[in-house]
Amino acid sequence: MRGVVTAEGERDTRGEGGIGDDVKNRGFGMKRRHPAQRHHWRESILVTAVVAAACLLVAFAQVPVQDQQPAGSALRPAVMGPSGGVSAGHPLTTAAAFGVLLKGGNAFDAGVAALLAGGILEQDLYSLGGEALVLVYPKNEGKVTSVVGQGWAPHAVDVDWYLTRHKNLQGEGLDPAVVPGALHAALTVLERWGTMSVEEVAAPAIEYAERGFPMRPSTARAIQNQLKFFERWPGNKAYWLKPDGAPYKPGETITLPATARTLRRMVEAERGAKARGRAAGIIAARDRFYKGDIAREMVAFLRQHDAPFDESDFAEYFARIEEPARTTYRGYTVYKHGFGSQGPVLLQTLNILEQFDLHAMRYASANYLHTVVEAMKLAYADRDSYYADPAFVKVPSDGLLSKAYAKERAALIDPRRASTAFVAGDPLRFDSRVKDWPYWRANVRDTGTAARNAPDPLLLSSLGQDSAGVSKDTTHIAVIDRDGNIFDVTPSGGWVPGAVILGDTGIGMSVRGEQFWLDKTRANQIRPHARPRYTLTPSLVFKGNTPMMALGTPGGDNQDQTILQAFLSIVEFWDDWYPNLHGALERPRVQTLHFYGSFWPHKPGFNQLNVEATVPDAVYNELRARGHDVSRLRPFGMSGCATAVMIDPASGNRFAAGDPRRDCYAIAY
Repeated sequence: MRGVVTAEGERDTRGEGGIGDDVKNRGFGMKRRHPAQRHHWRESILVTAVVAAACLLVAFAQVPVQDQQPAGSALRPAVMGPSGGVSAGHPLTTAAAFGVLLKGGNAFDAGVAALLAGGILEQDLYSLGGEALVLVYPKNEGKVTSVVGQGWAPHAVDVDWYLTRHKNLQGEGLDPAVVPGALHAALTVLERWGTMSVEEVAAPAIEYAERGFPMRPSTARAIQNQLKFFERWPGNKAYWLKPDGAPYKPGETITLPATARTLRRMVEAERGAKARGRAAGIIAARDRFYKGDIAREMVAFLRQHDAPFDESDFAEYFARIEEPARTTYRGYTVYKHGFGSQGPVLLQTLNILEQFDLHAMRYASANYLHTVVEAMKLAYADRDSYYADPAFVKVPSDGLLSKAYAKERAALIDPRRASTAFVAGDPLRFDSRVKDWPYWRANVRDTGTAARNAPDPLLLSSLGQDSAGVSKDTTHIAVIDRDGNIFDVTPSGGWVPGAVILGDTGIGMSVRGEQFWLDKTRANQIRPHARPRYTLTPSLVFKGNTPMMALGTPGGDNQDQTILQAFLSIVEFWDDWYPNLHGALERPRVQTLHFYGSFWPHKPGFNQLNVEATVPDAVYNELRARGHDVSRLRPFGMSGCATAVMIDPASGNRFAAGDPRRDCYAIAY
């Protein structure tokens, strides 16, 4: 006999001798049987196999042929259209942008409408008192521009101000507060690149705030978790709870009239100045918030509660417009915010990974994940050392993004062993402008192995979570229109967790100051009117010199890890997902904690690695064998929700996708 294939894929060539000792040796644990027993056993196996096959055929036959999906298909359908695409963190936020596009607005009008609407709908993730970091690609300009809507610290404070008063930057209340930046960024984008008025783009936000919207489960959970904080701030209680003091349940309708009134006052200012032109009207609306009666009311509340702000902190604030940071990776150009953000950590990691053949390693193999994680660890050591507000610190940006520097850093990766070091490189040798660094550099030669016996409250706080593990998080909005304009924003801050509602304005004050250090040796220390080195990190990707994709995510320190893994899934393994972009975002992810947390008190999670349960056991065990302190997360359990829109290089069609890990939702038309 030629034999049969066994369950383990080996060929059985033993003829009629039946199952013998070699099967026992392979682990089946069976002894030789009498011929009659062997015959009965074979019949049983055959009957079982036939029944199982019949059940499978019946189940398969119940699915119409056109609906049968091959194994490994994406959970969500392909979202594609010839004209435009939107992906955002909430279905109604996506709908707000989509509605503006259908009315003839461009990507910037639609993006600002979504940003304002999301600031009502997604306040467990951000509010209009938070920050918004934007990348824009106006087709007629042919270049990417960065809009830094990160608020700054009041001019009265510095490290000594906090230390002498025995204060810290724990992320709740008014001590870590910074000026709200989201509205300035939104209206700056609208003024410079939009076509519509504030009244038009704010209409969805005002309608939801006045007429109400369904409370989503994640917001309800955030409110429930903050009831103790609300006891200290009665305005928060009045804003978020029913008149009888009960919290809203998921699915119930909540209205936010105070925020609606603030937006209507801004629209009134626009109407009064509209005769001087569209731009004048937008500026008038923005000025009423930052320089007018709204600002005076916010500052009065802050002063009443001994917060060190005055009206000049608001009146002088502006969303900074600057050139983005960028690098190339195997024919793609990736744009990020500059070194006042954590964005370049993605660029540095890509420069390091360019030295390796990731495609040959296969996505989510042990070699692949080990290499990606080790590259991220090197980049994070540089982030925690060199990144800071460029208005105050001369950052060696050219050196940090040097390909030669990346090659030097890549050589430090041991393919068989996880590094326990946390040591910054020396980019100054590769930088023509910056030759001196007066601040702290990471130089931890052996971090050891962190204990995982119980969640560490200080580590949770440093990762932007409270003691219950509830995250103060972020969202993302990406828009492409029919003309090829691209809007990409990562808004955050002013959340339900920890943000104080400023009087009757309905504005929750950002606590992003918690990402400063109260340490004069650190580049990212708090200074008068400095912006903290923020975690918010939108991304634009070109194929060569042609715009292709906007991509971003929430997730605090994890943002660029999510973006990196999504980007590599897309560009390195294109044929595996094309044309359903959802497929690229659904693959398993990992997360290193090998850095100092960006949030106060900045505790590190050295050598810790979180792995989603969809990573095979063999890979998990191999990562552990290489020295990673590995921990399992549930399937799709990673912090983050990648949202992406794309212009397909082959067809010009618009693709859009939203990560299944949260409420992210995509649409194209």
